[in-house]
Amino acid sequence: MTPRTIQFSNPQSVIAAAGSPWASPHRSSFVDAILKPEYANRLHRFPVGPSTVRVVPAVCPSTRDWILGAHVLAYPGGRHLHPRTLNPGGKSVFDIAYRWLRKHQPEALFSKMAPQGYRLLADPYSICWILENLPDTGTTGPKTSCKLIVASAYDGHRGGVAGIGHLIWKLFEEKDHTGKPLADPSDPENCPHLMVDRVQPTGVRYPGYSLRLGRSPSPIGDWLARMAPEELDVLRPLEEVVHIPAPEEEWMLLQKVMPVDLVDRIRDAS
Repeated sequence: MTPRTIQFSNPQSVIAAAGSPWASPHRSSFVDAILKPEYANRLHRFPVGPSTVRVVPAVCPSTRDWILGAHVLAYPGGRHLHPRTLNPGGKSVFDIAYRWLRKHQPEALFSKMAPQGYRLLADPYSICWILENLPDTGTTGPKTSCKLIVASAYDGHRGGVAGIGHLIWKLFEEKDHTGKPLADPSDPENCPHLMVDRVQPTGVRYPGYSLRLGRSPSPIGDWLARMAPEELDVLRPLEEVVHIPAPEEEWMLLQKVMPVDLVDRIRDAS
């Protein structure tokens, strides 16, 4: 009989009980519905300090560019994508609620005068694939993983810190004195890698980022060659990894923003 191979869980994926093993584990009620469930564990957050990654060109048969300009509806209980992320003319249940409240209860909407009001308008976000090198464990084999950046594309025009999603896009938009882009993220051979330095001072709510490009081409084939087959299989067009909720699901999500009876009134009137 072949001996059974025992594998152990990753400590980072285990929900540890607070206080004692018999205490009920805490589960967040926040629902992040931007990505399809099978890609949720691919969400990347830059750690404090320097990081080096390689952005991924559009994956065939995608009709989108290397970066997806997303419209995110965020609220205390979660966040999800507005339909116009993939469909320019797409309408959201949150649009219906916004129009109804603007007509019947404008004071209930978020504003400078009503900071506790309902937030029903979408914010700009950037979504893109990146490749990152895993820590060297001293063993041979694949050392590269693919991740998804889902980050704010706020440009800072109202004050405050611009989002990392905007900074990444802006960096690749920079041009030299001839008007030619300094780097083309859609070029798998000649685009350099991206270096990100995240700074999180104590007591500061939002982190700061410093971005720059590598000085030489970083062929993406070199990165892919270090990836395990199952990692390569994960790469998909961006439009295939995001989740656009159907209207029925959005009505349920709207209940995370406002009382159920108010949602029912708005739905009955729509």
